[in-house]
Amino acid sequence: MNKKILSLVLAILLCISLFACTGNTESTEPTTDSTAPSAEYVEASTEAQSDVLEWVQCKEYKLDEDVPVKNIILMIGDGMGENIIKNAEIVKGSPYATSYMPYSCYVGTDSLSGTTDSAAASTAISCGVKTLNKYIGMDAEETPVETIIEFAKARDMKAGLVATHIIPHATPAGMVAHVNYRDLFNNITKQMIKAEVDVMFGGGREYTDTEKMQARIKSGDYSYIERAEELSTLEKGKKAIGAFAYFDMTSNVNPSLTTMTQKALELLEGDEGFFLMVEASHIDIFEAQEDMDSTMIEMQAFDKCIDYTLRWAEEHPGTLVLVTADHETGGVIVPESGLPEDVNNDCFTSEGEHTSADVKLFAAGAQAGNLFTEYKIENTDIALIMRKALNDTYGEKPVTLLN
Repeated sequence: MNKKILSLVLAILLCISLFACTGNTESTEPTTDSTAPSAEYVEASTEAQSDVLEWVQCKEYKLDEDVPVKNIILMIGDGMGENIIKNAEIVKGSPYATSYMPYSCYVGTDSLSGTTDSAAASTAISCGVKTLNKYIGMDAEETPVETIIEFAKARDMKAGLVATHIIPHATPAGMVAHVNYRDLFNNITKQMIKAEVDVMFGGGREYTDTEKMQARIKSGDYSYIERAEELSTLEKGKKAIGAFAYFDMTSNVNPSLTTMTQKALELLEGDEGFFLMVEASHIDIFEAQEDMDSTMIEMQAFDKCIDYTLRWAEEHPGTLVLVTADHETGGVIVPESGLPEDVNNDCFTSEGEHTSADVKLFAAGAQAGNLFTEYKIENTDIALIMRKALNDTYGEKPVTLLN
C-alpha cells in the first residue's frame, strides 16, 4: 500500500512539473545556436513559408543569358564539397537546386598556407589574390587589395551581405574588409559600416548592440533591427542592418536564410544594380562536428534558398547567379549503397578538418555561358570573372579602397 501511495504522489508531482514547464509561454527568440528552437518551433512561430524547414522540388529555371550583367548574386555554401551535395540528393530523393544550373566547373581552393581557411578563400573569391590563412582582404605582405564590394561601390552599385553566422565572420568579411586576422570582429564591423554596405543580415548582435557601435550605425544612417518581425519595417532606399542572434544562427532560428535573402533582394533591387553575397555558414560548422543529420538540415535550407534566388532571377533579367563553396570540410564520402540511411556520420573521413578537395562552381543567368568555359579554375578566377562581367556593363573604374 505504501508503495502505491508513493507512486501516486510521484505521478502528481510529475504532472505539476510538466504543467509548469508547458505553461510558460513567455520565451523569446534565442540568442545563440546552443539554445536554438527546434524546427517545430519555427514552423509554429511564423506565417512565412520561407521560414519552414523543408526540401523543395526544384525545376528547370529559365534565366535570360543574352543580356548584360546588372546584378550578381554570389551564394557560398561554407564547406560544401561536391560529395555533400551528392549526399543531400540521396537524402532529398531528387536533384539539388544546383543540378538545374546550366554551367559548372571545378574550383581549386588552396591558399598560400596550403589547405585554405574561410578567410583566405573569401579573400581569393572577392579580391582575386591568393593569401595566407586568417588574412582578410590582404595579400601575403599584408597589403590591402580591392574587394568585390569596393569594386561594386566604385560603379555606384548597391551591395549586401547575408549569412547565418555573425555578420563580420570570415566569409562576409572577405567581401569588404581588410585585416590581418579574421577574428577582429569589431574592426571588421566598423569597416563594413564605413564602406556603406547597404544590407547586412545575420547573427552577431554581440558586435552591433554596444553603445559605440550603435552610435556608428546611427551616424551611418542605417535602420537597425534585431527580430524577424521587424523585417517588414525596413524601407527601400535606406541602408539596413539586421542582427538576429547574439552570436550565430542555425537554420532553425528565424528569420531563415531564404527570408533574409528575400528581404535583401527586395531592398537592393533597382536601377543601380547590386552585388549580394549569401552564405550558408553552418554547413561547415556541422561538418566540422561530424554531425551529418545537422549538416543535412543546413543543406536543406541552402537548397531552398538557391531555389528561391533562381526563381527571383528568372523575373529579373540581367542577374548572374553563382553558387560555390569556399572549401570542402570533413573529407565527405558518398555511401556505395546510395541509401539515405547510409548518409550518416561514417561519411566523414577527415576528423572534421578542411581538405584541399576541389569544389564546384555553378552558374546561371546573365552572360553565364560566355563567362564560364573552363573545366577547372582557381578561386581567384571567380573574382576576375565577376569583375569582367561588371566592367562590360558599367565600365572600368579606378581602384578605390573604402576602408
